[in-house]
Amino acid sequence: MNYEKVIINTLDSLGVSRSYAGYDYVVHGLLLIIEDRERIECITKYLYLDIAGYYHTSWNCVEKNIRTIVNSVWNSDNTGLLEVIFNKSNRSKKPTNKEFLKYLYDYVMQADDYVKIADRHIPLICPLSNRYCESLSLFYTRLSRILEHPVQPSESLSDQP
Repeated sequence: MNYEKVIINTLDSLGVSRSYAGYDYVVHGLLLIIEDRERIECITKYLYLDIAGYYHTSWNCVEKNIRTIVNSVWNSDNTGLLEVIFNKSNRSKKPTNKEFLKYLYDYVMQADDYVKIADRHIPLICPLSNRYCESLSLFYTRLSRILEHPVQPSESLSDQP
């Protein structure tokens, strides 16, 4: 699985601008966490230092720029995705950088529970139960088939594959 694409699609869907330095820090950081889950537990000692070394900057700069991404995401208009990833309606404040990265990590690791439609990974996670949903899977599978092979006005629905 190409986790980098899933991470980028998720950040793009949340409306994060790629012009932020923190965008690349979040992508690289999540890839490092996927490599070694323990990095998230000591975020300043391991993760920020690894990212800073890779991008030739300081860990303080990494922390600040990731915080900018968290603020940007938290103010996103994509409330449905915010709810699925962060359970936003049940949170009184925005997540810390560590919480943000943990939530995104969990979301990305469930990427097998997503379907790709129009080059976007769409969650098959029920927004109510926060679990895989067979009904959503069937719906999106049918939708992707329709998008791949649109029905012409002269065709009947029974003629579809």
